[in-house]
Parts: sequence; C-alpha cells; structure tokens
Amino acid sequence: MDRETPAFKKQFMVKIAVLLGFFALSFSFAPAASACTLWGAAGEKTEGGGTLIAKNRDWTPTQVQDVRRVVPKEGFRYLGLFATDEEGTGLKAGVNEHGLVVVTATASVVPGEKRGNPDRKSISSAEILKTCSTVEEVVALLDRFTHASYYLVADHAKLAVIEVGPGGKATARITENGTLAQTNHYLNEQLRILNKKVSKSSRARYDRIRELLSKDPDGFSLDDFVAFSEDKNAGPDNSICRTGSNPTRSRTLATWIIENPASGAPLLYLKVANPNEPERTIRLSLDESFWRGKPRGDKAAGASEEKPTA
Repeated sequence: MDRETPAFKKQFMVKIAVLLGFFALSFSFAPAASACTLWGAAGEKTEGGGTLIAKNRDWTPTQVQDVRRVVPKEGFRYLGLFATDEEGTGLKAGVNEHGLVVVTATASVVPGEKRGNPDRKSISSAEILKTCSTVEEVVALLDRFTHASYYLVADHAKLAVIEVGPGGKATARITENGTLAQTNHYLNEQLRILNKKVSKSSRARYDRIRELLSKDPDGFSLDDFVAFSEDKNAGPDNSICRTGSNPTRSRTLATWIIENPASGAPLLYLKVANPNEPERTIRLSLDESFWRGKPRGDKAAGASEEKPTA
C-alpha cells in the first residue's frame, strides 16, 4: 500500500530540487577564468641558437581576431595579433621590425578591479614594440609596468618573463640559455602571496608546459613548439590547447609562435580559430621585404591597447 508524503515534506523536497537545479545551472554556465599559456626557449635550448617564444591565447568564443602590420607615425613598425569584441580592440601579441617579441597573459588571481593603478598608467605592449629593440631595453622600463599582468618578451638572444603585481611591483626573470613559462598565477617568491585562488587550469597548464620543456636536451624547433601548442593531455578546460567543455567556456582562439634565429629573419607561425569561421594557419618570414611592403587595411594604429585584456 502506498504511503502519502506529508505536505511539509513535499514542500521541503521541492525547495531542495529548486536549489540543486540553480546550482547545477550556475556551475554549468559559469565562465572559466581568463587563461593564456606563455613559453619560450633561448640559446642552447633551441636548434641553432636564437630564441623561440609562444603564446596560446585562451578566451571565451566572443571575439574576432586578426593580424595587422602597424606603421606608426613615430617608432618602430610592428606586426600584431588584435582581438575585437563589444568592449573594443586590443593588442594580444606582437613583433617589431627589430625582432623584439611581446606576448601577455592575464593575472587572473587578482580581481579585475584591483589590477590597474589609477595614479600611474602602465606601459602598453604597443609602446614597448614601438620604442624597444632588445629585452634589456624592456627590462630597463620595469618602473613603467603598473598593471597587474604577465609579459613574455624575447629578442634574438634573450628571453624574459615580467610579472607585475597590483600597484606596479614588477619583477623579471631573464635567460640566454634556458626555458621560461608563465600561465595565470604568480611564480616570483615576492609575489606568490597574491595567489589567493589559483585555478586548476593555470596550475595544470604550467606543470604540463614545464614538463614538455624539460624533454629535449638537443634544443627545440618551431615544430616542437607547434606540437606543444596542440597538447590536450588534461582535457577540454585544463590543457595547453583548450577546446572548452561547453559552448560558453574559454578555449584556445589563437597560437602565436616566433622563431627568432641568432642571425636572419624571424619566422611567424600563427593559427587563428575565430568563432564560426574556418581555422586559419600561416607561416610568414618577417624579412626586410615584409617590413618595406605597404600595409593593407591597417586600422591598428588607433586601436585601444587595453581591452580585451588577455
């Protein structure tokens, strides 16, 4: 014989079901933390010397990216990867005519509203590319870095990670014969106190890229870095190459790799996966003829450098 459930118990069960449904929806649609993976190698860690520098750019599939060559009124010419959404257009990676490369990643362990310094405007990636030709020149400007973020910069001989904390506390790690990597949490001992909440993805991607960078004693090639950029060993949300576990989650939208030989022209490898478009891949020699050519449809000189942020 069936027993009737008391009315108060039915109401309680309905409330629990509603709450569980709410939390399930919250977790399924919660956006992943801003994420990018940066890595590089220099000197004996590359085939033939020079440097290799790479960025996997991860973001929600809400932005359109394109590559533009910029000829500013003052300063060095540069090639940049730009991303555009309803908030504006921002420079995400770049290389200038002297072979200086700059890529960035978000300091997602710091709340967005606390990353900037209202009293001092931070130097931008575009300004670095227009005014600097070597890693040493960039590091000499550490006091100009005031926005909490991470930068990986390279020239033909050196590689540096610059970690910037809120308020402008900036540190640099430099190598001429080694490898460097950065994801979305602080590694510098003085700045690790800021790692209040490090995402599983940031730790997993950092550990994985460090593992990959430890495996080739003979020096890495551009193709090695391309293979690293496609690594999916930790699933859709925590791998170096992210595909996103649902349609709204962050995924890898672009891969930017520069092979910067000790002598000769840099080589760009770029893969772009804009939403609802076929994936595009190019390899481009950045020789003198490239820089002398006339830019086509260039609107980048007046573009915002600050948004989107990663």
